[in-house]
Amino acid sequence: MSHTLQVSLDAFDRSGSPLCGDRPDQNGFYRLCLQCPFAVRGDGRVYCERFETPIRAREKYALRAWKKTRRRVLERDRGRCAICGAGQDLHIHHLDHDTSNDEMANLITLCEICHARVHTDLRHEGGEERVARVLLAARERAR
Repeated sequence: MSHTLQVSLDAFDRSGSPLCGDRPDQNGFYRLCLQCPFAVRGDGRVYCERFETPIRAREKYALRAWKKTRRRVLERDRGRCAICGAGQDLHIHHLDHDTSNDEMANLITLCEICHARVHTDLRHEGGEERVARVLLAARERAR
């Protein structure tokens, strides 16, 4: 699945400060780095030239802003896996597989087992369509 990211011309202007305000540990959202003029993109990776560090989406999961988003998704989904209804070992899954897209409509609660199955099925031929159908039905039930 490929995604196109359209950025403004400001995303190429290095005369100002980075979008994180020189506080990369506080920005909380990978999406800022994707639009920052100090980020170098290639091979599906993002590298911050200003701080000489790779930008990893997983690092955001420890930040306060993500925890608030996670809590909102869990509340919306009533603290249950949208597929099997389990109430333990819950994860938040990005429906479009873009870990920088934290819009509520793109997030769904899955238990650890269902989450692993979704990602395993995506690796199998034809699995993506089946997973998309299951997740669509699960999202409808969660509403």
